[in-house]
Amino acid sequence: MATQIARVGGTVTVEIPEELLQRANLAVDDPVEWTLTPSGELALRAPESAEEAPIEDGYEEWAQAEIEAVLAEIEAGKWVSGEKVREWVQSMGTDHDLPQLL
Repeated sequence: MATQIARVGGTVTVEIPEELLQRANLAVDDPVEWTLTPSGELALRAPESAEEAPIEDGYEEWAQAEIEAVLAEIEAGKWVSGEKVREWVQSMGTDHDLPQLL
């Protein structure tokens, strides 16, 4: 059975198959949150609360590494402003194609 998502008015309901809850070590009616794993997949977990220790999934380390990689690319000159990208895209297929940006 697949996860079902339904919207009724301003409310969204998600029905999660029991086997997914079991794999996430959650019970039916437990609050859950979706989280993005370092590999880019969605995973279920119990929401963090003040009295519980955070569930370590490596997301914070992955996100920090991604930020550092982008900053290194900017410092190395491998960055183009959004405006320049927009100009380049808009020139495609015209008589005045702009050269590749990087």
